[in-house]
Amino acid sequence: MFLSHQTIEKCLNNGSIKIEPEFNRKNIRPAGVRVHLGATILVPEPGQIVSLTKATHLKYKEVNISDEDFFLDPGSFVLGSTYELFQTSPKILALLDGRSTVARLGLTTHITASVIDGTFEKLQSVTLELKNLGNFTVQLKYKDPIAMMLFAELTDQVTQKLQSQYGDHSDKVAPPNLNFKTGQDI
Repeated sequence: MFLSHQTIEKCLNNGSIKIEPEFNRKNIRPAGVRVHLGATILVPEPGQIVSLTKATHLKYKEVNISDEDFFLDPGSFVLGSTYELFQTSPKILALLDGRSTVARLGLTTHITASVIDGTFEKLQSVTLELKNLGNFTVQLKYKDPIAMMLFAELTDQVTQKLQSQYGDHSDKVAPPNLNFKTGQDI
């Protein structure tokens, strides 16, 4: 069951949903919260070959958009992160979703990775997979309202420890981890 704005308010008040820094409650929507673009994006260097089964080190150019806006051309892809940091109780699942206004420009905010586990031991940003599918060049600015975070109540509390291959990326963009161990699921 997805949480309504009233339940999200209660969860913020009782600490079962934590959002920092400086979370403004005007960003609570009827069934979620609006999230904003963080300060750093990673631009993949062109021409790299990637294997889905062999360890690969990918190269990115890090761009700080708090200093200067970034222009995402049609067909281009970058990684970003949310300005907001999230932590939920083990009974609440967070789901990243796009905003209709942003989608109508042809900009996706996640490709398939929408589930954010409620098992972080501390506040974490959420990685955004930004792809310009439209015909417009899209200007990306620090703290742009970029996506929505929805919350759902799980039938039971998560007791399994998070087995993240990304470690601690509390306020940084997390590029893909292609350092596979033998037998590791990807």
